[in-house]
Amino acid sequence: MTIETIYEEFSRGSNGFIKAVQTHCGYDISDTEIERIAARAETAAEFDRIWQNEDFWTDANN
Repeated sequence: MTIETIYEEFSRGSNGFIKAVQTHCGYDISDTEIERIAARAETAAEFDRIWQNEDFWTDANN
């Protein structure tokens, strides 16, 4: 399952979405961090871009 598939199959930020990202994507980030990114990322590509290039979402910054 890819981040693209997860965006197609789950509501962004839902428990299922978060668990799928944790299980399949290898981002090595917390549930809360996934929620923060998902709150801003309307697409899978945007999620990946935010994860790679921004740090507002990290637990350390919140």
